[in-house]
Amino acid sequence: MTHLYARKKVQIDHDEETDTPDRPSHPSPSSRLTPSKSKDRGRKGSSELGWALVAVVGFIFLGLFLGYVLLHNQHRTVISHVLKDPWGHGGGVLRGRAGFRHHFYTGSPRYVTVVMPSVVNQKGRMDRLEAIQDTWGPGARSIFVVHNISEFPQASHAVVSEESLPEDTYAYPQLLLVPPGIGFNDGLPRLYHTIRTVFEKVDPDFAFFVNDHTFVIPEHLCKYLKDRSPNEDLYAGHAMKNGKLVFNSGAAGYVLSRSTMRKMMNTWDERDPDCWVDPEAATSWLQGNPGLATVQCLESMGIKAFDTRADSKWHRFHAFPLTRVVSGDVDDWYNKKHAQVPGFSPSYDSLLSGEDCCATDSVSFHYVEWRETKALFDIRGALLRNPKMSDRDLKTSLFAEWPASRKDSGFYSHPIPHEDNREAWKPLLATLRKISTRATQQEC
Repeated sequence: MTHLYARKKVQIDHDEETDTPDRPSHPSPSSRLTPSKSKDRGRKGSSELGWALVAVVGFIFLGLFLGYVLLHNQHRTVISHVLKDPWGHGGGVLRGRAGFRHHFYTGSPRYVTVVMPSVVNQKGRMDRLEAIQDTWGPGARSIFVVHNISEFPQASHAVVSEESLPEDTYAYPQLLLVPPGIGFNDGLPRLYHTIRTVFEKVDPDFAFFVNDHTFVIPEHLCKYLKDRSPNEDLYAGHAMKNGKLVFNSGAAGYVLSRSTMRKMMNTWDERDPDCWVDPEAATSWLQGNPGLATVQCLESMGIKAFDTRADSKWHRFHAFPLTRVVSGDVDDWYNKKHAQVPGFSPSYDSLLSGEDCCATDSVSFHYVEWRETKALFDIRGALLRNPKMSDRDLKTSLFAEWPASRKDSGFYSHPIPHEDNREAWKPLLATLRKISTRATQQEC
């Protein structure tokens, strides 16, 4: 006992000698660590922080990657485009309204749609242009060719002429103002001037030439042009024959690339007799059909129309409205111009009807008056939003929106079938669904 007591006393005395007023009687655990242990703990903390940062960054990139994969194809296309030129797109946003309207696109337009005056029902042109403005016009970057701004004053702020350019070059529709010396019946000089102005002042990769009776599906034209280069020649549309000459229907519309337009400018400037037709010497027939002069010019340069059908079966560009191509009730002359087209396969001779009339990514329909333009645009929009819409609901929408009378639909179009005509309704509904699928929607 004495021995044990002595040990305890020595320990107590030692503790009393080492205590100081500034030191706690129960030191913290950290104060007991040696310098080497403190350094180890610091290294460990830094290492854990580094790994945490790596984990967070990795998680962010994984989320972005998964989001990229899961996004709709058109959104992935936009993201890829932005990443190619982040500084340019950032600058576009900083430009305010113009940059916002630009929708993440910099440089020359991928394509514009040049809307020429239709010779059919000229009195209804204002209504057709308004319908285009309210439907497919902005998405297709439409440029209305006019002889006077009063033809469409709603776009008087966006005029392309010899003296001016639109204040906001990203706002569509725009007006291409023809010089006073070119009259409405001067189709050839108007076409010369239009192509040159589009090439020099707008400078698109591609130009799609239609008239104001044409209905255009912009996303499908984007899809068709996706892998094509503006530096290669292109003359694409709905090919037909005129004797031995193969041309694209001006009604269905045709696409010219930048390279092709440049070559046309050069031959016109040189007054190449195989390409240039003096407007003053042109016949009234050629003035009314200037596209034939264009195709002769292209033929002389070895640029030819070709088969643009999907899988060499389904047409993309249509010279008649939807109801007529589905029913197969087209004009006889139209059928004849498809028979034995030089250089084309025998399958091109026969125009298909029913659901086979049209490619899934059909680009255009012609002889479409303004009410039909709005109806077709709205119906496609409804199907894109709700692909599972029942046939009954789809028919109800068509009856509510489609022009009911021949007067409203136009002389060259046909109204929708009678309610009890099941044989006519089945292919029409199927075709509407076919050309309104999300898989074919692509922006550019």
